[in-house]
Amino acid sequence: MPGRLPVDNAGTSPLCLFIEPYGEDFWLEPGEAVTVSPINDGINVEFTVTVAPELVSVWLYEDGDPHKVVSESQVIDASGAPLKCGHQRHDRAIPGPFPAAQVKRTVSPELEF
Repeated sequence: MPGRLPVDNAGTSPLCLFIEPYGEDFWLEPGEAVTVSPINDGINVEFTVTVAPELVSVWLYEDGDPHKVVSESQVIDASGAPLKCGHQRHDRAIPGPFPAAQVKRTVSPELEF
């Protein structure tokens, strides 16, 4: 379906589905499938997907324009029910290189006190 991204955990361990721009996490058990889509069906969406071990990160862009980030998205399970952020998180930590990455400076070093 246009504007929808099916995600299926075909692995043998839990998979973290990370939806940007808010960093919402949804944990998929082996064999579990979900669909990512915008809340508003009236927009043309393209997806950018980044994959790391045990992690899939997804951005949604209106008309494929990287300046038009779609911030209102949903993750739906196989029965059609919307899932909440933290789905099956329990005490798990986000895997992959993202949490360990250094934060970029937002202020010039010359302006620091």
